[in-house]
Amino acid sequence: FTVDVSDFAPEDIIVTTSNNQIEVHAEKLAADGTVMNTFTHKCQLPEDVDPTSVSSSLGDDGTLTVRAQRQPAKHADHVQQTFRTEIKI
Repeated sequence: FTVDVSDFAPEDIIVTTSNNQIEVHAEKLAADGTVMNTFTHKCQLPEDVDPTSVSSSLGDDGTLTVRAQRQPAKHADHVQQTFRTEIKI
């Protein structure tokens, strides 16, 4: 996904992952330390996405692109089992 963070300097932007959720947080401080502008965006990762694969890049136009890779599909081998029960009376 992409977000517009053009109002912030690169050092003001933090991307974190926790509990299969990505959070983009940006905070612009004034010279006296007061908060001038803040931005937060959260996104839930799908279950098949590896949270350790999250990467981000900031474009010249101020667009932050966040990417993550899907894990290979785990196809369960369907093994059909046949059971036979005999009862002798």
